[in-house]
Amino acid sequence: MRSFIPFALSLPLAFAHPLKSRDGPEFVITDLRATFPYKSGPYGDPSVNSVLTISVTYPDPSSTTGATLSTTCSLNWPEGTDPAPTEWTACADPTLQFRLPSDGFTSTTRFTVELWETLTADGTGLDASQVLASDPGNSSDPDGYMFCLQMGKFNPLTCTLTGPYGQSQRTVIMPAVEEASRPN
Repeated sequence: MRSFIPFALSLPLAFAHPLKSRDGPEFVITDLRATFPYKSGPYGDPSVNSVLTISVTYPDPSSTTGATLSTTCSLNWPEGTDPAPTEWTACADPTLQFRLPSDGFTSTTRFTVELWETLTADGTGLDASQVLASDPGNSSDPDGYMFCLQMGKFNPLTCTLTGPYGQSQRTVIMPAVEEASRPN
């Protein structure tokens, strides 16, 4: 008789995150595309223009029925600059801002994304953050949402939420809390 581990037990815990409580407002990262320098001995290309772009669904502050809005948020680092933590940056819809805070930035394959939505003129808003990681050797990493791949000797590292060949689309659900002002 053959022994095996059921397929469901070998999946990363990040797949279970859609089961998080949804009682309050939330941000949902529906797509992530990133290109980063990759330096590993003679492999990779350290001289690339790095970019991180996320697509986000977020609460419509004018809605009484729980409607949402969508936008994209992007960061760019010029060639020769290593990606690093950032200050608050406006998204395509400037009511939503995001950053990669310094206390959550470990590397280009493990970083925190923080989102802020301004709700009122006095500065009240919604804040949420989530660690995003690519840790293919650790299927128990609860933050293992990203799939990163360096294809070929002289190519940069590319990261997505879709897994190899775009076969497993994932979303990142981020419960939000209301704050009196945007965190510094």
